[in-house]
Amino acid sequence: MRTVIYSTLVRLWGNQKPHAQLTPYGTLEQNGTGTLEDFDDAALDYLTSLGVSHLWPIGIIRHATQTPLHGWTDCPDQHPDIVKGQAGSPYAITDYYDVHPTIVRDPMKRRETFRSFIDRCHRHGLKVIIDFVPNHVSRQYDGTHTPERATPLGAQDDRSKAFDPNNNFYYLPGSSLQLPNRSSSYHEEPARVTGNDCWSATPSANDWYETVKLNYGVDYRPDRSSVAHFDPIPATWLQMRDILCYWAAEGVDGFRCDMVEMVPVAFWHWVIPQVQEKYPVTFVAEIYQIDNYCKYLADGCFDLLYDKSGLYDTLYQVVTQERSVSAIEERLISNNKEYAPDELLYFLENHDEVRLASPYFADTARRGLTAMTLLALATPSPLLLYAGQEYGERGLDAEGYSGPDGRTTIFDYWSIPALGHRDPADPTYQSYQWLMRWAQHPVILRGAFHSIQEQARAWGGFNAERTYGYLRLLDPAEQQAGETIGIAVLGNFTADLQRYPLFLPSLEKAFERQRLLRVTHHTPLEKPDEQLYAFQPWAPLMVELAPFGIQILELQNANLNQISG
Repeated sequence: MRTVIYSTLVRLWGNQKPHAQLTPYGTLEQNGTGTLEDFDDAALDYLTSLGVSHLWPIGIIRHATQTPLHGWTDCPDQHPDIVKGQAGSPYAITDYYDVHPTIVRDPMKRRETFRSFIDRCHRHGLKVIIDFVPNHVSRQYDGTHTPERATPLGAQDDRSKAFDPNNNFYYLPGSSLQLPNRSSSYHEEPARVTGNDCWSATPSANDWYETVKLNYGVDYRPDRSSVAHFDPIPATWLQMRDILCYWAAEGVDGFRCDMVEMVPVAFWHWVIPQVQEKYPVTFVAEIYQIDNYCKYLADGCFDLLYDKSGLYDTLYQVVTQERSVSAIEERLISNNKEYAPDELLYFLENHDEVRLASPYFADTARRGLTAMTLLALATPSPLLLYAGQEYGERGLDAEGYSGPDGRTTIFDYWSIPALGHRDPADPTYQSYQWLMRWAQHPVILRGAFHSIQEQARAWGGFNAERTYGYLRLLDPAEQQAGETIGIAVLGNFTADLQRYPLFLPSLEKAFERQRLLRVTHHTPLEKPDEQLYAFQPWAPLMVELAPFGIQILELQNANLNQISG
């Protein structure tokens, strides 16, 4: 089965608060929240019906929040001036050894609830990936539930030193922190370096001012040089390894590792093999510099990398008309040459990026589906879906800390209307079900990628800058009479009808040959249309593509002859 990861904030998933009753900047009491219990049997069946293999629930580990916790939980409160949004960022961790208390119905039984959630997912055949945030923590990291054998981060730091290999944080001796809110009563002296490598005691509102950077034994100098102190092993390395092992022992199946390039690759090279020697867990890297891909696969020992700077950026630029569709093929060929299919995680949405159906990307779910289909069927690589994508969520609510920017908030208590009712008759949902079935097709999983665009461009008669196609084809040894041997995927990024000339690559130079194939045309929400066609090098099959439409052509042998690339 192909790996398909479904990502969602726990607080958003099960929140049944009617959308019209939500309050911008609303509190937990006003707007409500989803909980781990909302991932019940019906919800998990819903995910498996989409072909999901892994669930990535965001916000598991306790993080900063403006919600008062003291009195009804065993957790301390955080100062509101160092929390973004009422709910707070799930990437500003306050205790690596704790489950966030507001994502369960009984906060005093949150560890038991988390274990039950893990067991429930496993019974449904779903693996669970959680976030590991290695670069930074909340400014008020408390580590209240750190096991007795371990040391909470910062507890043994020498705060008089800007750098010490055994400190967990970096300090700015002689300075006091000044938050963007200058009237804040929050006090921090000496100030610590902010999470996004802001080496100033006065971080701006655009900095990650609510977080502090962790020290992995690298001494960063004023002249921008750095000196590594990795022998003996820095304290932070040992503490973070123990945290990973703690959650692996709790039953999680993998870690989505946040901002891995901000942590020395030597740490990953050291820690991942140690954890995987004890536990069968997968490590997924959030990575942005494409020149670092190979380093973090080979030296960093990661199993899977975000392909943000590759196909995501390429398709974004094609959809927004910044580049021609030729850029898609260039990137596909490059990725297929440089990386194994199981090394890159492909997506067009995640919690950091604008929604695919938002006006800042494809503008509609239909146009987004065209891009997603071309991405999903080009390789057998793992895929990532973000909650609400399958319903065309546009991210245009003014939730509070987040505004109508095309993103779904990670900072506020809110709900996603589509997830509240999960209508099986919704046409966008049905289209995604259709796509995810094709994503598991044997030809997509085993067939080779064949370029057909240049021959179509040479024939002409369509907009070759905004219409794109490719062919997935089984090896001749696997082709059987009467069975599907190839799948062509054609997408139209224009507002006009396009007639795409489909050639078979095996006929480019064999002018005396022809192939009789049964061709079945598949489009979302429509009944398949079947025809017999004799492919010849001088007579392509002309395929009509609706405006902004996608079409899958299933090719089956109508005789015993085989097609080869």
